[in-house]
Amino acid sequence: MSRSLLCLALAVLSACGGQSINDVSQQNFTSDEATLLVFDFDGELVTAIPSPTSSLTPSLLKGQIKAQMLYMVGQLNDVRSVARLDKLQLSNVTATAAGAGLTRIRYHAKLPVAYGSVTNPPASFPVVLPHRIDAAGQASFFNAYSAGCNDLEGAQMSVSNYWYHWRPHASGCTIAAADVVSVTASAAVSTLNTKGKYPEYHRVWEDGALDVLAVFGKYAKGATDGSDAGIAAYNQFVAAVLAQLPGASVTPATLSGVPGAATPEVVVRATLPDGKIVTVSALLVDEVQSATPAWIRRYGELSTGADLIVYNGHAGLGANVAALARMGNFFPGKYQIVFFDGCDSFAYADDTLATRRAALNPDDPSGTKYMDVVANAMPAYFANMPDATMAMIRALLHPEAPATYSRIFNEISPDHVVVVSGEEDNAFGPSTRLAPIWSAPTETAFVAKSESVLYTTDLLPAGTYAFQMTADQPFAGGDADLRLRPGAAPPLTAQFKCKSYLGNSNEKCILKLTAPAKVFLTVTGDAAGVESHFVLKGFSL
Repeated sequence: MSRSLLCLALAVLSACGGQSINDVSQQNFTSDEATLLVFDFDGELVTAIPSPTSSLTPSLLKGQIKAQMLYMVGQLNDVRSVARLDKLQLSNVTATAAGAGLTRIRYHAKLPVAYGSVTNPPASFPVVLPHRIDAAGQASFFNAYSAGCNDLEGAQMSVSNYWYHWRPHASGCTIAAADVVSVTASAAVSTLNTKGKYPEYHRVWEDGALDVLAVFGKYAKGATDGSDAGIAAYNQFVAAVLAQLPGASVTPATLSGVPGAATPEVVVRATLPDGKIVTVSALLVDEVQSATPAWIRRYGELSTGADLIVYNGHAGLGANVAALARMGNFFPGKYQIVFFDGCDSFAYADDTLATRRAALNPDDPSGTKYMDVVANAMPAYFANMPDATMAMIRALLHPEAPATYSRIFNEISPDHVVVVSGEEDNAFGPSTRLAPIWSAPTETAFVAKSESVLYTTDLLPAGTYAFQMTADQPFAGGDADLRLRPGAAPPLTAQFKCKSYLGNSNEKCILKLTAPAKVFLTVTGDAAGVESHFVLKGFSL
C-alpha cells in the first residue's frame, strides 16, 4: 500500500509553522518501537529575506530555520523515525549578508527525535538539508533532486511538500555539495525515556464508566462509499466495537450492516457484568481542518467527558492535527488519553492541548498531569487504524489486568512506531486502588425546558467529591443545567449552578464536605423546543 495513503499532500510549509520554540526537556517519552534521542548540530542556510542591515526579528529568523528543518521529516522517515518539530531549541542564531540579495543564517540546534529502535540507537546521524530555503531556492531544489532523491511516491510530490518526500540517502541520489548543508549530528539518548508506565486506569474508571470518542477522517474529501479507505476504516471500527461489546445498544437503532457515509455518527453503549458502563461514539468527518461548525460543536459535546479520544485519518502534513488540538472542551481534573493516529503525528503535535489543559488546572502548569498524548513517529495506514483504536479500548476495558503503554503499543502495527508523551507523572501501578471510595449510580434521563429533576445522595462522609453531568452521547443538542447543595435542594439561582463547558449539558462541580451530609442535585432544562438528554455521575476524589 502506498505510504501516501495517509500522508496526502494537502498543506504548504505553514502546515507545521507558527509554533513556539520550546525546551527539548519538557516532556517524557515511552514507546515499544522507538527511543527519544536529542540531535545536536550546527546548521546554516541562505534565503532571500531582507539583508541583515534591515530589521530582522528573531521570529523571522526562526521561521526560516523551521522551514529548512521540515526536511528532517523525510530523511528521518527513511530510518523509521521523525523529529518533534515544535521542540526545536535554537541558540547562537546569526545573520550576515551572503551577496546577490541573500542572507546567510547560522545557528546551533537541539532537536528531539523519536528514533525507530529501542536496542541500537545511533550515536550520530548524517543530516542533509537544502542550503537555500526561500521559495525560489526550494523550487530550484525540487527541480534538481525530486526525480532521484525521493521516497518512490513521485505522483504525490510538489514543491510545497517535497520536504516530506526528501530522501538524501536514496539509491541513485546524487547531490551537488553546494546545494545542501551536510553535517553530522550527535545523537544522545535522552534522559526522558521512560519504561513501565501505565495509563491512569484509576482515573479512567473513577466515575464507573469508560467513554470513548473515535473520529475517522475520509481518505478523499467528499467520498461517499466504502471504496474510500477512511470510510472503510470507520465501518471496520464500528463492526469491531459491536463484536467487542455483544448485546450493546446502538444509535441509530436502525443501523444494519455497516454505517458508511450515510450514517456519520454511531454510538454504542454496553453495561458490563460488574455494572460499569462503556460508551463508544464514532464520528466520520470529511476533513478535520475544514469541519463544519455543527461538527465542531458535536465534537465539543462528546469530547468533554471522554476518557479516550482518538483521531484516525490524514495528518494533513500537520494541518488536521493542529485543527483538532484547537477543538473540544474539557473538564478540569478530568484525565484523558488523546491519540493522534495520523501520519508522522509526533512531528506535528505541539503544546496547544497542554496549554489549554493547564489553563483549567492550577495544579498542572505543564498541562500533562491529566492528559497523555499518543502519536505516531511514522506514516500510519487506514487499514491499521481500527485495530490501533481497538488496542487502546481493549486495554482500558480490563483495569483488573492493566497493561503498560509499551504492552498496548505492541498490539498496534509496528509500521506506525507509536509513542506517548505526558506520562511522566502517571502514578498508576498494579497495586493502585481502582475504585473510588464512593460513587453514585449513573443516572441517565432528559428534561424539557424549565423542567427539573431532583437527585439525593446517601449521607456522605467528609471529603472531596466530583459531580459531573455530560450530554448523553446518542442525543445531540440540548442544554441542561446542574445545581447542587449539601443538606437541602438547591434553588434555581446562579449561586448553586455548576460551571458549564460548552453551553450544553457538560457541567461539573467539585464539592468539599467538611462534615457528613447528603448532597441534593437538581438538573433543569434550559433549551427550548428540545429534550436535553444527560448522564449524571458522582464520585469521591
